[in-house]
Amino acid sequence: MNMNNLDLADCKHYIAECELDDNSHALTQPVSVLSRMAAPASLTATTATGSLDIPDGPQAAVVGSSLLAFTDSVTQQNREDIMDSFLFATLVANKAFNPETQNQLWYGKFNEVLKHSGWLSTGWSYTRYNAKAVSFTMDQVGLEILGSAVAAAALPGPGSAAALKVAGDAIVALKSRDKPLRLFDNQSTTHNGANFRIGTCVESVNGSIAVAMGSVSFTSGSRSTTVLFWEHQSSHVSIFRAEDQLNLNSNIYSAVRQQIRNKLTGNAQALIEEFEI
Repeated sequence: MNMNNLDLADCKHYIAECELDDNSHALTQPVSVLSRMAAPASLTATTATGSLDIPDGPQAAVVGSSLLAFTDSVTQQNREDIMDSFLFATLVANKAFNPETQNQLWYGKFNEVLKHSGWLSTGWSYTRYNAKAVSFTMDQVGLEILGSAVAAAALPGPGSAAALKVAGDAIVALKSRDKPLRLFDNQSTTHNGANFRIGTCVESVNGSIAVAMGSVSFTSGSRSTTVLFWEHQSSHVSIFRAEDQLNLNSNIYSAVRQQIRNKLTGNAQALIEEFEI
C-alpha cells in the first residue's frame, strides 16, 4: 500500500479485521483515564462560544507501554488521536506477537497498524544497541535513541529542540507520578526485561502532526523494580533499539477515528493516563 495514495476502503477493512489483546492479565488495579470523556479543566480553555482545544502547557501520557510527550502546540483533538491510534496499534500487536520473544515481529505489526490508521513512516530502523557507558538507566537509553529520531525528523524552526526537551521533562515528571508510572511499568515489563517506546509529538502552524519515536527492548540478568530508572550494568543487559519518524494523514485518520474508538472499549480504556509536565 502506497502511503501517499492510501485506499480508505482498505484501511477501514483492515481495522475492522484487527483483534485486540484484552490486557486483562496486566490490569492489577484500575487506572483512571483523563480523556475525551472527562478532560480536566487544565487541559482546555473555555469561551462564550464553547471549548477551545488549546492546552495550558506541555502534556504527557502513558499509553500502554509508550510514554508520549506533547508540546503545547498539539491541540486536544490531535492528542486524543495520537493516543488512541498508538494504543490501538499496541493492543493489536500484543494480540499477534509476544513483545519479549517476537520483538521484531511485534514492531512489524505495530507499524502495520499505524500505517493503516493514517501514519506515514519516514525513517524506521531496528538494530542492536551498543552501550557506551558501563552503567546506565533505560530513560537515558530511550532519550539517546529519541534524540537520534528527532534529529532525523528535521522538524521546522525550533521544533527539534522543543520536542526533545518536552520528552525529557515528561520523564522527569513521570518519576513522581504514581499512577502513570505504575501503568508504564506494568505494561512495559516482560519476564526478563522490558519493551517500551518514548515519543515526542509536535503540531505545525498548519495543523500537521509529527511524532519522533525511540523504542527500547531489553533483557537483563537482574530483576529491576522499575523500567526506566533502574541502573543496569552493560555486561548484564542485551538491548535492541528502534527509531521512527511519523507523520499523520489527518484525512485518513478522521475517517477511521470512530472505528478505532469503538474497538478501544472495556479494559483498553484503563491503559491511558495523562499528566501535566
